[in-house]
Amino acid sequence: MTMLTIDHFLTARAGLRRNLSQSRAERLGRPIKGHEFDDHGMLVEVDDPPAPPMAFHLIYSDARNALSGRCVTLNSLKHEVTDVRLTGYCYMRSAMRMFMASRVVEATDLATGEVHDDGLEFFREHPLLKMMTASEVAARSPELLALQDCRDEIIILSFVGASDGDFDEDEREQIVRHVMLRSDEPLHEPTIRRRVASIVPDERAFERALNRLCAGEGDPAALMRSMRRVIDADGEVDAEEVAFASEIQARLRAAGRL
Repeated sequence: MTMLTIDHFLTARAGLRRNLSQSRAERLGRPIKGHEFDDHGMLVEVDDPPAPPMAFHLIYSDARNALSGRCVTLNSLKHEVTDVRLTGYCYMRSAMRMFMASRVVEATDLATGEVHDDGLEFFREHPLLKMMTASEVAARSPELLALQDCRDEIIILSFVGASDGDFDEDEREQIVRHVMLRSDEPLHEPTIRRRVASIVPDERAFERALNRLCAGEGDPAALMRSMRRVIDADGEVDAEEVAFASEIQARLRAAGRL
């Protein structure tokens, strides 16, 4: 990065995580605080999409309904009648552990920052369980396919929207609009809106997304048009938004994508 400092990322990350904390409190009935529920500093190696998501931050409910946060790299998934058994390396315990999907109250894909609030539903559809690639799973749904095609642009636009520390609904709606316009197929807008709202990327996801766009993925021209709309959505142009937009534009131009 040349125009961006660590403070730019800290402000954006705080804005994104504030929304996540609010939605957690609504879902779980109380505020959830503490470093054990964050993935800061957990340098889990991840594969770029469309590889199946393998590295997660889980919020897990044990037999006493106590919640704990775990960073896990999946090793295997197995159907267990009405449940799914996850086996993976737990970084908190520094050992292999097993988890039941029905007790996963939140799963964050560390490659993209997407937060899934129903562990059982999510892991039942995981490509590893179905012996399919992520692309094959996405191809069954125009919404999933559109989200996969736009994943890097969604990550970058989310960071731009949150760069002033406040990621509001009008800014998020412009990202939904971006996905809807990028698809040649009619899409179920509530599904797109729900999935866009669940994206909580970190700076590593941002950097990977921008690198992929520079390397030839996505639609940079459409990204820049939507970025302008995201910046204008709240009626103010902040210095932080300009810094992100300038860096993104400069990187894409240097790569010959604009």
